[in-house]
Order: sequence, then C-alpha cells, then structure tokens
Amino acid sequence: MSPSPNHKAHYDENGNIIMPGSGMKASREENKIAEETDRSGKLFDTPLPNPLPRGEGKTTAHFSDSALTHDAPMLPRMSRSEQRITNHEKQKTSNQQPATSNNRPEHLWQEIADDAPEPAKVWRELREKMFFLTTGIVQEGSQQYVTSFYDGRALIRRIGDSAKYGTRRTWAFLTQPVWVPGRKNTPKKYSRGTLFALDIVRFGGTFAFLFVTLFVTLNYQSFWEIMKSRIDPLNDAAVRSQLAAETQGTLADKLKHVPGLAVAGRSAGDLLSFLPEVGPPVPTLIIPKLGLNVPIVLPPTDSLLKEDWKQLEEDIQASLADGVVHYPGTARPGQAGNFFITGHSSYFPWAAGHYKSVFARLHELEEGDEYWVFYGGDKFRYRIIDKREVKPSDVTVLDQPMNKRLSILMTCTPIGTTLRRLIIEAQEIDTVKGDILKPGEHGSREAAPKVRVEMLPI
Repeated sequence: MSPSPNHKAHYDENGNIIMPGSGMKASREENKIAEETDRSGKLFDTPLPNPLPRGEGKTTAHFSDSALTHDAPMLPRMSRSEQRITNHEKQKTSNQQPATSNNRPEHLWQEIADDAPEPAKVWRELREKMFFLTTGIVQEGSQQYVTSFYDGRALIRRIGDSAKYGTRRTWAFLTQPVWVPGRKNTPKKYSRGTLFALDIVRFGGTFAFLFVTLFVTLNYQSFWEIMKSRIDPLNDAAVRSQLAAETQGTLADKLKHVPGLAVAGRSAGDLLSFLPEVGPPVPTLIIPKLGLNVPIVLPPTDSLLKEDWKQLEEDIQASLADGVVHYPGTARPGQAGNFFITGHSSYFPWAAGHYKSVFARLHELEEGDEYWVFYGGDKFRYRIIDKREVKPSDVTVLDQPMNKRLSILMTCTPIGTTLRRLIIEAQEIDTVKGDILKPGEHGSREAAPKVRVEMLPI
C-alpha cells in the first residue's frame, strides 16, 4: 500500500515537488536533486542548495530512511532564467576550461531544449507581427486619405466661396453706372461693363482691319490670280482650250520664217499635218484647268551630293524665281518613282521673279483632273488620284516608290502662310489611250503619216 501523499514528497501536475505537510512547490533544481537521490537510493543529510527563508518559520530539511523531515527551510521558486544564470555561474567557477559534451551536465541541455521556441510558435508570432504591421499601414493610409478628402472638401468649399465673392464684386463693379459726355455735351449713362465691351470691340476691330489690310497687301498677286478666274469665267475657259494647241502654234510661228515656205504658196498648217508631235525645247508644266504654262527649272545637284542642306534650300529658292522646281534627287518623267514639283502660292511682292503666285489656284484641282509635262522633248500625261494637306515636317511626300510612276505638285497653304503643305498626287498615264503606265512600259505615240520627201508641199 503506497504511503499517503500527506506524509511524503510528491510531484504535482506541472512536475514540481510538493513538500509534505506544507503544500509548497520546489524549484526545478530541487526536483532534479530529488530525482538523482531517488535513482541512486541514497539519502542526503545536507541542506538543499541556496536555502532562503520563506515565511516566518525556519526549519532544516533533511532526508531520512523513512520520510522527509520538516527541519529545512522552504525554498523559494526560481524562474527558468534565474536558474540558467545560476547554473552557468556555478559551472564557470567550478571549471575554467571550455566545457565538452563529456563534462557538461545533462540537465543543462534539457533546460536549453525546453526554453527553445517551437517552430509553430515562431511562425505564429511572425504572422501576428506581419498582420499587425500590415493592418497598421492600411489604417494609417486610410486615415490619411480620409483626412485629405475632408481637407480637399474644405479647400473646394473655400474656393467656391471665394469665387462667389469675387463674382459678386466683379458684377457690382461692371454694373456700376458711369456718366459719359455725349454729343452736344449731353451726358449719357453707361455701365462699366458696357464701356469695357465697347473698348474691346474698337481695339479688336482696329487690329483685325490692320491685319487683313497688311495681309492682302503682301499677297495681292495671289489673290488677284484667284479673283480673275471668278470675274471673267469665259475668258478663263478660252485660255484653257488654247493650251492644247499652244505648242503647235509656237512651232507654226517658227516655221513661217523658214526660207522657201512662203514662196511655195502653202500655209504652215499644211506642213504641220505631216510633222510628228513636238514639245517645247525646255521642260514645261501645263495645267489646262488652271490655264498654266510654266517652265520647270532644274536646280544644281552639287549641294545634294555634298549633303549641304542649307545650300540646297538656297538653290531651290533661287530657282523658284524662274518657274516651278523639279526637286533634286527625285525621279524624272517616265521613270519609276516620284516626279516631284514645287512652286510658290504666294511670296513677297518686292522679291525678284514672275512666278511668285504660280500655284495660287492649285487648290482648285480635283481628283480626275489632268496636267501635262514636256520633258526632254517628250510629252507626259498625268491624272490626279489624291489631294491632301500635310505638315511642313512631313518628308514622306519625297518617297520614291519603285512600283509606280507618280508625280506630286506641292505648294504652301493657306495662301500667304507656311502652316501646311498642299499635295496633289497624280499617276502617269498613256498620252493616247489614257491607260495607267507601269514601270518599264512605253506609251503610245502619234506617228506621222508615211510619205515620201517629194510628196511634201514645198
């Protein structure tokens, strides 16, 4: 039969030793001493280590064969950290050499293992810290946004109040009556707002009148070309019809001065019927719809080969005084690519040249209209396929497609400005049939009648 727990030291549920009759708990150090004593079967008559008084009564505790007596004082309960510090100090004083696994007490390893945190506990604490940190950041940001929202509402309200106040003050100022002397020194009543509006109208009207006058004066040649076609449309139509025969007429005038033609009694027109179609000796652009017959100038290409763009621009501007310009580096008529021609729509009146407004009416051309080019004595016919405006910095209009035979006419628009560029794009067609010509194809030619020399009327 086991002894009663009231007459023998025993363990409680937490592993602490309960002294008999006192109900006091011993420390872990006392537990280990009692365990070692039970295992070895020996009884110690020496007092427990570090005896400290607890309570008013002091007794000396020792172990006997039968049971533990009550002569030893009660030991206070020590925390784990205090026990670990005490054990460490004891080991340092007892052994100055480094401890090894052979001479280190086993209960010290057990204490370190017991105090080590569990991985699940560490992970739980880390999650809690991260949760609280994230929650704090979110709450702080939300609070700042809410504060900013309310501050913004207050600012908007103040701005609205200031705007209302300023509007009332301005309206009161503009509606303030002012007496102004009128005709015959008769005062008239006006408001400040009315006088302010009248001043704006006077100033704006004066400025607009001066601007329009100056603008028209600088570009009067271009505007006059446009007005002429509006004033006398019949004369303009007659000029268009004459352009087709203008080249042949020029040739007839020259043939009249040929010796022997006049005494033969035959007219120049009879001779022309036996001659092939001949173009002017210089490159020429003819636009029947606009009544234009303009020489095409070929500027030097030295600056283009040297990539001297400033000099190239100066050469083009100088060439524009003598007609329209075939842009250097672009294709020639009849070749694959882009035959590019540019001319003035308006220029300074005091500048030299007679072609400052040659392309003033270029905007009148539409898709389907035609223009002709005489180049190297051959005639080339173009039909317009596109009309558009581009920025001055758009250089794609100079592209050279190798699968088409194109031509582009370019000028500045609106008239008198350089804000944009007007682009008239056309495609080369057969001079007789009107079919679109592909690269490498040759157009039809009107052949002269096959006659012998003795059949000529000379």
